[in-house]
Amino acid sequence: MFERISSGLAGLGAGITMLAGIGVGKGTGLAIAAAVEGIARQPEASNSILQALGRGQLLALMPLLAAIIIAIYLVLFAKRYYCHNICINRGLMFLGTGISILAGIGTAIGIGTATAAAVEGIARQPEAFDLIFNALTNNGFIALISIVAPFIISLLLISITRRTD
Repeated sequence: MFERISSGLAGLGAGITMLAGIGVGKGTGLAIAAAVEGIARQPEASNSILQALGRGQLLALMPLLAAIIIAIYLVLFAKRYYCHNICINRGLMFLGTGISILAGIGTAIGIGTATAAAVEGIARQPEAFDLIFNALTNNGFIALISIVAPFIISLLLISITRRTD
């Protein structure tokens, strides 16, 4: 009975990690909308706008990639463990692992918003592409640091869960 609780909580944790897709959807949607408006305003700057959009979208997808990795770990580890007397604790740690990765929601929205501003700026001033693109890229990678900590915490929770029993 208790092993089912642990597996169920791990499954719930894996499902919760996928909520990071909310931020990715919101952030990428903002950026795409800005790119479409920018291209409509400055069709001759479309290549520059699309290049900045592509880089921003790539950065905004990183939190979802981290969430997918954690969800896969949760599903695989939940299937492998048979519990004796600490199943509920293990299950709660799996659930905590899934919840911790939700920080990616804000990261993805933030990067998407920055990408939207970048493509709008390029549409207004196509000659400033290099400056805007470098600012987006450099600061986008810095923004990704906010997903590194939850990702590390999630991996630590998984490794602690593996050792308890």
